[in-house]
Amino acid sequence: MNTAEIEDPSDWALAKNQAFGGDLRINEIDAEAEDRIYRALRHFWHPVIYSEELTDAPRQVWLCGEQLVAVRLDGEVHVFNDMCAHRGTALSLGKIVVTDDCETLQCPYHGWRYASTGHCVLAPQRPDLAGRLRARIKRYNAIDRHGMVWVCLEDEPHFPLPEFPQFDDPSYDWVAVPSTSWDHTFAVRRTENYTDPAHLAFVHDGYLGDSSQPEIPAYEVHKTADNILQMRLAEPCLEPATAGKNKSIKTDKEFLSVMKTWDVSMPLTVLLRVFDDEGNDYALFFHPTPTSARTLRNFTIGARNFGETATIFDEIAVWNKIVYEQDEPIVSSQRPELLPEDLSMEMFLADVDTFSLHYRKWLLALADELVPK
Repeated sequence: MNTAEIEDPSDWALAKNQAFGGDLRINEIDAEAEDRIYRALRHFWHPVIYSEELTDAPRQVWLCGEQLVAVRLDGEVHVFNDMCAHRGTALSLGKIVVTDDCETLQCPYHGWRYASTGHCVLAPQRPDLAGRLRARIKRYNAIDRHGMVWVCLEDEPHFPLPEFPQFDDPSYDWVAVPSTSWDHTFAVRRTENYTDPAHLAFVHDGYLGDSSQPEIPAYEVHKTADNILQMRLAEPCLEPATAGKNKSIKTDKEFLSVMKTWDVSMPLTVLLRVFDDEGNDYALFFHPTPTSARTLRNFTIGARNFGETATIFDEIAVWNKIVYEQDEPIVSSQRPELLPEDLSMEMFLADVDTFSLHYRKWLLALADELVPK
């Protein structure tokens, strides 16, 4: 790893001090720090709905405690505050109608209509005011990319939209894993869970790991771009060839030798790649969208360059649904607010939790930059 050597891996404090030059602040994610990190998340892109789910009707979505409405108008994705400027009715209960040769979002209560700019273009009870109304609803940054509708609540996103090159590569098939909502979970903890190889042997025993062999392979941590933190295995590891996601790989071996990389586009998006020397490449593009401070919605697009299109849903979507169901009770049970104020007491193992330490340090730096104390 690109950290100092640790003489005694059982000494958690020593591991942390040597790896990060004695900076104990890296682990100070207490209630106050979590709140600032949560507020900083408004400055980044988050998926709120799969593209295929947003059709010919508005949909209510949530992001960072904000109730929003997503809608397609004239073929373009738009996201607004889900509240009519007239009486505060949820516009997600409305419908799409045509006004002056363009599509508008109509409120279900009194029929007020809003253009893609957010301006009210018609109050049906006073058609003579058309074009002169000052009422408008707030419009947010929105983009349809990688099979999902992404939203940023701030006017200027802090980092660009995460990249997912396999999605646009014609040699790959892709599938959306049905999104699921989790309660009692801070989104950052979910990303930590997704990038934590040490839990596989126990939470996913028999699926992604073996509890009789809990040791994890060595890995390296690098910042590979202005917004990306990468974890990469130092050498290949073994995976069961019979695992659901590997069923379409033609082999007579019991185990497959694979390499893995986790590219975290800060602060939450993970691109996990699992590939072998035969050219088989499997990728999961994952994001835990913070619907509120303690709730999230999991979005995942899976892609692979092997197997048949007809089997990809069962072998990727259904498989990952099982894995997520195993993770949920564990991650949702975490109660960091009950830990001591000095979270340097939260135990971290040398050469096991190194990625999490780098990740937390960057999160705190972003919080300091975007939400100063």
